[in-house]
Amino acid sequence: MPALLFQPQKADFSTPIADDFILHQMPSANGNYVKVYLYTFHLFYNAKYGNMTTGFSTRDIASALSMLESDIMQALQYWHDQSALTLKQDGEQIWISFPPARTIPPSAPDPLGTPSDHAKVVRVEHKPSYSPEEISIYQQNPTIKDLFTTASRLLGEQFSFPNLSLLFSFYDYYRLPVNVIKFMIEHCIQSGNRSLRYMEKVAQDWSDRGITTVEAAKSYVKRFEVYRPIMKTLGIADRKPSEQEIEIMERWIYQYGLSMELILEAASRTVRKTGKPSFKYMESILKSWTENRVRTLEDVSRLDEAFAAKRAAGSAGTNDPSPVNTRQPKGAFHTYNNRTDWDFDSIEKQAQNQLYAQDRP
Repeated sequence: MPALLFQPQKADFSTPIADDFILHQMPSANGNYVKVYLYTFHLFYNAKYGNMTTGFSTRDIASALSMLESDIMQALQYWHDQSALTLKQDGEQIWISFPPARTIPPSAPDPLGTPSDHAKVVRVEHKPSYSPEEISIYQQNPTIKDLFTTASRLLGEQFSFPNLSLLFSFYDYYRLPVNVIKFMIEHCIQSGNRSLRYMEKVAQDWSDRGITTVEAAKSYVKRFEVYRPIMKTLGIADRKPSEQEIEIMERWIYQYGLSMELILEAASRTVRKTGKPSFKYMESILKSWTENRVRTLEDVSRLDEAFAAKRAAGSAGTNDPSPVNTRQPKGAFHTYNNRTDWDFDSIEKQAQNQLYAQDRP
């Protein structure tokens, strides 16, 4: 149970948090980590003036925040790695210090609103219709002019009035900051989508999710980069995965601990067997592989070869006047103790039968 020691600082009735932390480090951090940071900084800031506080420990923080002590240490280590604070172990004591606060100066007033105005997205019920005169007036604002110029350069085209109006709505109606819109356009282009109509769907999604910083946008995009190959292999390229589909894919990756190449192999076989992107069928395959400790494509190849050899041997033995009946009850799972005895084709057939049985009324 390490004791925590704080450098002395004059106490106050409030705890100032640096803008740099709030704007740059907090948005992408785990919520419990933020709780630990705020509470620890509060203790640090209110340490007795002229004396080091020695009567507080990680266990006390855990009790105050209703968390495990191990989680407290993990959070402190995270903020140390992010340079938000510094930890120095000295036996059973941990010295904690915080870097000098950096305040982000406010931007020059913008008649159309600053990014801080977008902290809480509030939209009118219907998207407004802009006239050419209005767009011309708005374009005189340096912020909007820069947005139009950058978007035109990225897409390699001169925008017509309808496209300028649509682009302006990302800022005015969907309430996304200009730097977020620029990042969104770059992301869409890199993903092979250059249509402003498609980008409007992305803008609406980000607006609904309260994504108002580039850091938050990058974190959100990164989340989907993991799932893109799976969706593409399943033949789903026109939309992002649903929350339920994300939950299933996260189970494959994090709970089952399967490699991406193995997941993509199962996706390919799913499409070949069912002719459609079935998450149910693919889940059955990967669950069976996990239960039977299939970890690599080499394991899958051995299963294929073993089954082919077993089927060939079974065909050759059909003239045996006294065949041994080894048939298992219909619908029963096969259990194999020897890896070379795994029946991969049977596993797939069983998964398919389960799928079709679930689809029946």
